[in-house]
Amino acid sequence: MKESSELWRQVSDKLAQSIASGALSPGERLPASSKLAGEFSVHQHTVLKAIAHLQESGLLRVEQGRGTFVVEHPIAFELGQQTWYEQNLSDQSRIPSRRVLGVSREPASLEVQKGLALSEGAVAVCAKLLGEADGVPIYLGRHYLPAERFPSIGEVFEDLQARSARRIVFSELLSQFGVDEFSRTRAVIRSRLPDLEEARLLQCAPKTPLLETHITLVDQALEPIVYGVSAYCSDRVELTVEI
Repeated sequence: MKESSELWRQVSDKLAQSIASGALSPGERLPASSKLAGEFSVHQHTVLKAIAHLQESGLLRVEQGRGTFVVEHPIAFELGQQTWYEQNLSDQSRIPSRRVLGVSREPASLEVQKGLALSEGAVAVCAKLLGEADGVPIYLGRHYLPAERFPSIGEVFEDLQARSARRIVFSELLSQFGVDEFSRTRAVIRSRLPDLEEARLLQCAPKTPLLETHITLVDQALEPIVYGVSAYCSDRVELTVEI
């Protein structure tokens, strides 16, 4: 038992050293666990345990169906009044993409009522989006809009989902409803662990903390138009709040 414990730790340490030295570069995919087992002369289960440990430590990420990758340097995200998702990524030579996972119409919860300044019983449209950078999941968000002001926004999101659209830009969506300028207001940031669905969609370890933001967008008249609750992978994103 002791020998087995020492073996996976030795494999873990050697992989960590390769990452630290640059022999394994950020974003690089590791060889298959069976191949690594041969290189280290250990059982494949030993390698998998070492990988799981490094995933929990934030050095590796395991993507279902794709493989195991070295975690990249965190992406810097500015949460300014008018600094947006696409701009944040494009400024860092990353390719931004977003896709719709689901759309619903529902009575606004107390939290959403407060975020959108809605009355009790008001209906909100919720679009669940998955955001990626260079194809790597970095955030999962629920974006609420007042149904009364945007009566057909649900159909717009449903069409994007049906077409498997990967480019979803809020400025373009809102301009269809006469909103040409908007900005962020108060932002709340919390830390928590992902649930099982979030860990699966974000392809992160269950023990990887998420950075959850609660943000309202307002139009030129300072009327709330979008309330968003987004969960970012803390090992892939670094949030900066302008003050």
